[in-house]
Amino acid sequence: MKMKRLNQLFHLLLSVLLTFSLTACDAAKTPSETAAGSSVTENSGSTVPDFESSRKSNHGEKKGDFEGERLINAKIIVGNKVFTAKLYNNETTRALISKLPMTINMTELNGREKYYHLPENLPVQSTETPATIHAGDIMCWSSNSVVLFYNTYSNSYGGYVKLGYIEDISELKEALGKGNMQVTFEVSN
Repeated sequence: MKMKRLNQLFHLLLSVLLTFSLTACDAAKTPSETAAGSSVTENSGSTVPDFESSRKSNHGEKKGDFEGERLINAKIIVGNKVFTAKLYNNETTRALISKLPMTINMTELNGREKYYHLPENLPVQSTETPATIHAGDIMCWSSNSVVLFYNTYSNSYGGYVKLGYIEDISELKEALGKGNMQVTFEVSN
């Protein structure tokens, strides 16, 4: 009788522990709310925005703050076109901002992006492999390349850090045109 009672107690305890364990796993996968109300998910130990649910531009969705902090206003100038951008407040972006304003000659790649190799690496805590890269995304690749995307496409490459995005991409593709391009990045108020 005592053995049966211990066995029942053991199974009850095991059931409770399993329930808590599954609940904790499920909670770890569910986006949490920041103080600013924006959705965030975990990525390699660092907090990053949930880009699919917080994206704004021609996709008709809302973009939120990064890590509950305010986004940094910027301008990207291509020829005579000025594009307003929002930069995420992260270590990599702050290191890039310390170099602004800067005018760089960006190289064309695959009809979807322009890139520029910085003379030194930017600090990078973790990188990601975005499943979809959107027109208007601004990223750092391989810790020393600033990349400006003007086409949306499915992606399988890793090594990216999201720096920000251009708010209105309606004329971005036309402005960047074909071939290499001179582009100015600057912080704005």
